[in-house]
Amino acid sequence: MTANYKRAMKKSPIWKEVWNKPPEGKLLINVDASFRPENGSGSTGAVIRYSSGSFIAASRSYFEHVVDAPSAEVMAVKDGLLLAQHIGCNGIIIQSDCLEVVETMQQGGFLAAAGAPIYDECNHLWQEFQSISIEHCDRESNQVAHVLAREAISLKLSCIWVDEPPSFILESLVNDVTMFANQ
Repeated sequence: MTANYKRAMKKSPIWKEVWNKPPEGKLLINVDASFRPENGSGSTGAVIRYSSGSFIAASRSYFEHVVDAPSAEVMAVKDGLLLAQHIGCNGIIIQSDCLEVVETMQQGGFLAAAGAPIYDECNHLWQEFQSISIEHCDRESNQVAHVLAREAISLKLSCIWVDEPPSFILESLVNDVTMFANQ
């Protein structure tokens, strides 16, 4: 029993996913959502960065009525696409920690669920980009978008920032770049 206790208490290395650098010439858009089932509200967060990790733009959006969590997650993709259009991006990679949304978008965005109209909007927006893809990422590597979404649902506010990041995401931005540089 003592041997089992010692084995259980032995610290093993913790592998932490970090922000994933996009290839040169591409911009990375991290998106995330929050959903409160008790009142049906939701929010999204999106951040666009260069391959160096430098901030380009971010948005947070609050929605008083959201059907479910997957709908909020696809709304985050839509908001990321709209933010990219707003600043004139053409070569982008979108990352989301919601595997369902990523797989649905990779398969053409067709879904017979509550989020179907939002997927349809995403497909229309998708066509306007020269080079675009979507990938699944770990929640730990999606922290800036997560912080933006949490702030939106907490404050019930929407906002866009271009060129200058809001102070409440600075620590997460620095952590991403620092962890990336130490890889």
